[in-house]
Amino acid sequence: MEIQRKVLAIIEGSRDFVKIRTLLDGWQAEGVPAEQLVDELTDLMLDLRAQNRPDDEDAVAEVLDVLTGW
Repeated sequence: MEIQRKVLAIIEGSRDFVKIRTLLDGWQAEGVPAEQLVDELTDLMLDLRAQNRPDDEDAVAEVLDVLTGW
């Protein structure tokens, strides 16, 4: 949940995708598998959808695209 909390804080604030990418790279360097990051971000995206927050949901989708190489 820390992953979701930190990404959401950036999305709700500056939407600085460089900061988000830096976080993702750091977690991967610490040994967090990419699959876990994808799962966490997908859960966050679905939570935002359930809260009817389409702009934030789209921002998380963009982060997922970067992470998965789309």
